[in-house]
Amino acid sequence: MTRALVTGATDGIGLQTAIELGRRGVEVIVHGRSDARIAAARDAVARATGRLPETVRADFGSFDAVRAMAADLAGRFDGIDVLVNNAGMYAHAQRRSPDGSDETLSVNHLAPFLLTHLLLPMLGRGRVVNVSSIAHRRGALRLDDLDLGKGWSAYAAYAQSKLANVLFTVELARRIGGDGPTVNALHPGVIATKLLVQGMGAVGGEPVERGAATSVYVALSPDVAHTSGRYFDGSREAEMSPLARDAVLARALYEVSAHRCGIPGLPAVLA
Repeated sequence: MTRALVTGATDGIGLQTAIELGRRGVEVIVHGRSDARIAAARDAVARATGRLPETVRADFGSFDAVRAMAADLAGRFDGIDVLVNNAGMYAHAQRRSPDGSDETLSVNHLAPFLLTHLLLPMLGRGRVVNVSSIAHRRGALRLDDLDLGKGWSAYAAYAQSKLANVLFTVELARRIGGDGPTVNALHPGVIATKLLVQGMGAVGGEPVERGAATSVYVALSPDVAHTSGRYFDGSREAEMSPLARDAVLARALYEVSAHRCGIPGLPAVLA
């Protein structure tokens, strides 16, 4: 049976992704940051699928919590076939994580960067699915000011983190090559979630079922079983931004991210 970990699965797109995967016979692990919300999500998945999912807790604002989560998973499971890096936030005020990074950068990029590397031994030749956003097209990234100390805004921090998701996807896929899981990124659509309404202050948006569809496609479809380092929108491959295709920037961000997370990362591949 396929086993999938969905981060940020206590509401919105993440919860619906967990439900849709469960409906397709996948053994789902629901991640959240509070016991109460995890329990509610567990029950919602069980009602929708007839199967009680596994759960795991971690606050993605803390590297120590991410490390503890990875250790917990390694102690309980012999492998994970699909990692859906869905957890994300949109902050209205600039805050620093306990590890000293901008909170949006930490939760949206550095935490999934760290978690993915810690889980690579468990993933084998599975799949990593990074939920980015079309907002990555408006993102800018300065390696000497990743915490946006020279001009922070909520949208700039969010767009930068979503660009980082795609750059990470491209670079990790390049470093893994054919010796590990595939790695792909996606835009879920403009979906009526808490992040859209309460975070961005937008109205409207499509239903969460639409938002989960591309994650489920990239996670399970045989059509993309051997596709890696790509970006998807509407369950089809789409063009990423010019910055996201910058190989030099991708390599540099990877090295900086590994340093911040305190891990060696994978060796660079000559190209």
